[in-house]
Amino acid sequence: MEKEDQYIQRIFDVAYTLFNKRGFKAVSMDDLAKGAGMSKKTIYKYYDSKASLIKALVTVHIEEKIEQIDKIVKTAANPIQEMVEIGSLVYNHHKEMSSDVLMELKKYYYDIWLFVDDVQQKNMLEGIAKNIKGGIELGLYRSNINPDFITQVYVSSVVAACDREGASGHVHMQYLMLFDYHMYGIMTDEGRSLFEQYKAKLNQ
Repeated sequence: MEKEDQYIQRIFDVAYTLFNKRGFKAVSMDDLAKGAGMSKKTIYKYYDSKASLIKALVTVHIEEKIEQIDKIVKTAANPIQEMVEIGSLVYNHHKEMSSDVLMELKKYYYDIWLFVDDVQQKNMLEGIAKNIKGGIELGLYRSNINPDFITQVYVSSVVAACDREGASGHVHMQYLMLFDYHMYGIMTDEGRSLFEQYKAKLNQ
C-alpha cells in the first residue's frame, strides 16, 4: 500500500470510529487529526471539508456492503438462503450502528443522506424483486403474489422504519420483525422449511 493510501485508510478508520461513537456534529477536523496522528493540513490535502470526508466515507461503506451482498447472491444455493444471509448482514449493520448517525446525517448533511438513501433504495428494489421472481420460479415463494408490488411495500416499510425519528435505537429489531413478516408472507411450505433450517443454522 502506498503512503497516500495509508494516510487515507488511517483517516477513514479514525473517522468511522469517532463518527459512530460521537456522531457527525460533535467530531471536528481537529479531533480527526488528533485521532489519526497527523496534522489537520494533511487531512485537508485529501478532503477539503468534513462534509467531503463524510461523503467519501459513506460511499466506501456502501460499496463494501454492496460487494458483500453481491457475494452472497452469487454463492447462495437458492433465494431463501440469499435472503437469510443478507438479512443477517443488514441486521448486524443496524445493530452496530450508533443510534444517532442516520438522524444526524439527514439533519446536518441532507445532500449526503439523499445520496445514501437513493443508492440503498435502488439496490434494495432491484435485489428484492429479482429474489422474489427467482423464488417463485423455484416454488419457494407463492406464485399468486405480485413481485413488484411486494417489493415496493417491503422496501418502503424498511426505509420508513430506519428513517423514523426517535426509533433509530431499535432499528435492528424493527428490521428483523419486518424481515420475518415479509418472508412468512410470501413463502410456500417448501420455502418456509428451508427458511427455518437456514435461520437455525445461522443462530448456532
